[in-house]
Amino acid sequence: MGHILVLSGAGRYADDIHDFDATSEAVSQILTERGHQVEVRRSEPEALDHLADADLLIVNTGGGDPEEEWDYIPEWSRAHNKILEHHEAGKPILGLHTACNTFCDWDLWPSVLGGKWVLGVSGHPERSYAVFEPVPEAADHPILRGVEQVVVYDERFSDLDINPLATPLLFHETGEEFHAMCWVMGNNVVYDGLGHSSRSYYSASRRQLLCNEVSWLLNWKRREAAAQAAAQVSPDPQTV
Repeated sequence: MGHILVLSGAGRYADDIHDFDATSEAVSQILTERGHQVEVRRSEPEALDHLADADLLIVNTGGGDPEEEWDYIPEWSRAHNKILEHHEAGKPILGLHTACNTFCDWDLWPSVLGGKWVLGVSGHPERSYAVFEPVPEAADHPILRGVEQVVVYDERFSDLDINPLATPLLFHETGEEFHAMCWVMGNNVVYDGLGHSSRSYYSASRRQLLCNEVSWLLNWKRREAAAQAAAQVSPDPQTV
């Protein structure tokens, strides 16, 4: 079980479309029922003051006011650096829904998350009941264990700019095209594009996906140790 900090959209990283308070509460309730210690903090710079104490950061924030100029705010620059320190220490991050379109004043965020929403290119159809399926090449990934498909009332993000180093896990087919909706970036970052409203979390398959993501992320130390052990026992090709 882990200590989880949910950064919930407010102020600079809120918008008029998403009820971040409701979706963050839904996430908190689901994970608390699974035995995790969950703290929800609205997105102000001081919300990240004690990020070092958290085992996992969940980013559930948005793109702010599109009319706003992204002027430099020293307090937020320091807060972004705390997220970067968390990431560089190997500690995990889960980005939900509009996490692909948040922190627009922080150039490094898309490289941390593994992708981004591109204004004028990315989009989605109207919300509806939709089916999201495992990417065949990733069907054996632990995050997809017990998840044959996700059926949920939500949005289908399309044409996101995804880092080629990311591993897509879940996709939807819209307009006869396939679009990745969930991916893993490295050993400690997951992006999950579901979660427009609290209604998304009514779906049992969606809740299972969320819990699998959190479990996998919290096991990052074990994966890191296994990788290091494998590297130590691998023969040096120059001596074989």
